[in-house]
Amino acid sequence: MIRRRHFLLNGLAAVSLAAGSTPRLGHADEGRGKIGPGRRVTLRPANHDLFRVRIEMDLQGNVNLARNELVSKKQARQLPLDFSSVTDYEERLYRDNAQTATRSRRYYYEALSEGETAGTPQRIDLRDSARHVAAHLGQGACVRYATSAYLTHEELNLLHLPMNSMAVSRWLPADAIAQGESYALDRDALADVLDLDAVQDSDVQGTLVGLDADAAKLQLKGKVQGSVAGVPTEIDLAGKITFDLHSRTCTWVALALREQREIGKAEPGFEIAATIKMVRKPLDKATHVSDRPLPAEPPVEKLLVNLYSTPGRYGVLMDRHWQMIRQSKSLSRMRMVRDDRDIAQCDVRHLPSLEPGVQITLEGLQADIRQSLGKQFSEFLRADEEVNSSGLRIVRLHALGAVQGVPVQWVFAHCSDDTGRRLLATFTLAADKIEAFGGADEQFVQSLRFIDLASEEASNQETDSPAAAKASEQTASRGGPESLNAPERNTRR
Repeated sequence: MIRRRHFLLNGLAAVSLAAGSTPRLGHADEGRGKIGPGRRVTLRPANHDLFRVRIEMDLQGNVNLARNELVSKKQARQLPLDFSSVTDYEERLYRDNAQTATRSRRYYYEALSEGETAGTPQRIDLRDSARHVAAHLGQGACVRYATSAYLTHEELNLLHLPMNSMAVSRWLPADAIAQGESYALDRDALADVLDLDAVQDSDVQGTLVGLDADAAKLQLKGKVQGSVAGVPTEIDLAGKITFDLHSRTCTWVALALREQREIGKAEPGFEIAATIKMVRKPLDKATHVSDRPLPAEPPVEKLLVNLYSTPGRYGVLMDRHWQMIRQSKSLSRMRMVRDDRDIAQCDVRHLPSLEPGVQITLEGLQADIRQSLGKQFSEFLRADEEVNSSGLRIVRLHALGAVQGVPVQWVFAHCSDDTGRRLLATFTLAADKIEAFGGADEQFVQSLRFIDLASEEASNQETDSPAAAKASEQTASRGGPESLNAPERNTRR
């Protein structure tokens, strides 16, 4: 799936939230029941840290798929989209020394998206094991991870919304303001709320359009030029905010958006028209979220993504830059893309089973690789044999060579169990991408497990998507040791 922008397209109904505390209107109006014309107020949010948040969204538009990498991105085919989603969660905020909310714990009562792409129904629901989530704001888009599970790409997309409740108060005016006055929204605040990596340009302004003893009402309008994972995106934005003066909280936000994002290496582009509605209510007591501290930065070990191939009956934990772009019983394909640049590709071939207790030898794998690569082969750089944490035997080789004069490095990992089931993972990357590759083959072989189709995990696999279809069309396999398909060769008991 594309990064989900699921928005509510129909009317934006106001929601009334009750709260009981003293109004805070700024020094000039402290304690007054009626706000006179020209009165200036400071809309300073309270440092309240516990909320219940509900976001309802829908999306209609088109996803744009490039026909291949050799033609202009304008020569793309389009697939219609129609999605709706809802997220409902309890959130505890954590603040920095400047009292800015930079982290949060969330418990998702509900996180569901359903709709169709080109008439094909799709649905994703957050697993029960992944309902406890932490979120971190920093450089770039918000980083989310489950505290006791590993999210799939579909689940990450489900939680990646253009309305970050943790940062919405940053859209309020910083200074005192009178009814009818306008102010410019900070670019970083726009990026944080809209969940963009960066905003390069913006003319979005807010205007105080309504003020009484209970609430201040703001209108927003303008254009945003930003980027996500190195891919440019343009957003036309119009919205409304209700700031409750009793609880000193942004309790209601509604946005109407038109977004046009270019086609990237890992994901398709899209053109959408959408709206979004968020209701936010302060809570006195938590029901599910913990009050334990959160680290200042997301733990690296929590940022792996859970990649499944149900046809291939295996799963791995990989860096989030890896995407599953093709799946079948005979071949699955993953691609690593960072900042819209190709880093590496991994083809996973499913080989005929050996007899129980029979294993391929390291020498046999080397011979097959030499034969398969032919004149492209130069030398072997490294050879390993090991057993991973799932009990799979791994035979791994690093080879150096050249394709059409370009230096290339391959990593071949033959993985098998005692029943004779096996697969071959072939990583292919340009020799100058070794540092960016970061030893992804090690992460693959150490986390690889074979899964049972009847298991509960298999029901939560990552499925093919428009992004997968596009990437599959654009990428041709560079081959692997096809002779390994002969189970009687190069084996030992």
